[in-house]
Amino acid sequence: MMKHILLSSLLSMSLLAGCKKSGGSECEKVFEHTVSLMPAEMQGKLKEGKADAIGKCEKMSPAARKCALDAKSLDDLMQCPRN
Repeated sequence: MMKHILLSSLLSMSLLAGCKKSGGSECEKVFEHTVSLMPAEMQGKLKEGKADAIGKCEKMSPAARKCALDAKSLDDLMQCPRN
């Protein structure tokens, strides 16, 4: 369980941080896509931190944002740049 929490937190922080301020709606897409890749039992917890995740997303590069949106699995998500 702790492994899932840690993995989910790491993934959401790294992947949701993939947007520039001009891409607010894109950060919403990144957030929703990232949540969809998480185990069902973690999705509610991630949604509670949506505002923080969007804030981190707005500071990240277009490449990180695109990678997150293209991810098909959590493993793909872990390979995305974090800046």
